[in-house]
Amino acid sequence: MDDSLMEVLESSETQGTKASTSKKQKQDSFDWASRFLDIADLLEYLKVIPEEAMKVDAAMTQLSQSSGASASELQDYFGQAAQSAQKYGVSVSDLIGITAEWSRMGYGLPDAKALAETAALYSHITGMDPGASSEALASTMQGLQMEAGEAMQLLDMMARAGNDLSVDPAGIGRALQESAASFRAADTDLSQTIALVAGADSVIADPGTVSDLWNAVETHIYGTRQELEAAGTETDGMLSSAAQLRDLVQDLTGFDIMADASGTQLKDLYSIVVGIGQEWQNLSASEQGGLLDALAGSRGDALGSVLDNVSAIKTAYQSAGNASGSALAAQAEYEQGIQYSLDRLEASFQQFADTLAGDGLLKGILDFGNGAVNVLDFITDKLGVLGTLGTIGGAVAGAKGAGLT
Repeated sequence: MDDSLMEVLESSETQGTKASTSKKQKQDSFDWASRFLDIADLLEYLKVIPEEAMKVDAAMTQLSQSSGASASELQDYFGQAAQSAQKYGVSVSDLIGITAEWSRMGYGLPDAKALAETAALYSHITGMDPGASSEALASTMQGLQMEAGEAMQLLDMMARAGNDLSVDPAGIGRALQESAASFRAADTDLSQTIALVAGADSVIADPGTVSDLWNAVETHIYGTRQELEAAGTETDGMLSSAAQLRDLVQDLTGFDIMADASGTQLKDLYSIVVGIGQEWQNLSASEQGGLLDALAGSRGDALGSVLDNVSAIKTAYQSAGNASGSALAAQAEYEQGIQYSLDRLEASFQQFADTLAGDGLLKGILDFGNGAVNVLDFITDKLGVLGTLGTIGGAVAGAKGAGLT
């Protein structure tokens, strides 16, 4: 074993409390580990350890900078993050990095941690990678002006509505992300918003068209023609005022789009769409065409399809109202798959790598010149026999399965 490796060993021995290990025990452990992998594989995986440890370290540095948390708070957080990474099936570095992003958006460490875990669930529900799912969740929450504590409710509704209407939750998420601000302007609550998006997507089967549709409808109902023209926004078919639109809708369907008799407050978008939809089949083709122009302009065909199937929106609304626990149920299904096992193994491997770095062992692993047996002797001396080789065997197998090499 070279001098640098011996220095690490001696330094660690002055700090640690590891029991001495006999050569026979080391050999027995080495033989046991060899059942999992050959020496060439082990060398390759040991080379990955520094890289994985540095990923975790970089993520923790980002979190420290963005959160302003104390060293003790960060230490406590890391232990929790390692457990959460195992629980949700995401790498430790990804989970910490996502937490840092939420912290950078102004959330305190407890909320940032909870939102990062919610983003991990979001990724499994939608099939997106953790980083993209976090961005989508943040964009939607900002658009709808949601509180941190409402994030799980959003996921529950997406999962339940997607399941009940056979709609991909990823599509619901995309349409929400691209139209959240319109739903907020249209005064819809979360259940109504999910219902309009999921119900429309079950009919149209195109999230991009769904978001374009509701953005256009919100503009035509809640905007003013003069303001929109000044902003260069499309106003095809749009009436000059909400009062004119009220008269048109009421004359054709008998439904009042206003929440008050004086006509100063429009109803929420969900109520307007369902109210018109209930009378839709009683209108002639020309009446439907005129109303679609006034309500959606160039997106009239898409709105017509939704109004033809307004029952889908009402079904989605019922689903959203009974969605509690749906996200965790979807996670439980995900946990039955191979990918979840691979993700957990990656988390284990990163935690193992970080442990080596934290114990001062990483430098010794970097000094590979003396060969695999010396490296194994070194790690075994420092971490113990049975636990060490079990950890190495499992973590290395995890690295192989998770594609870390």
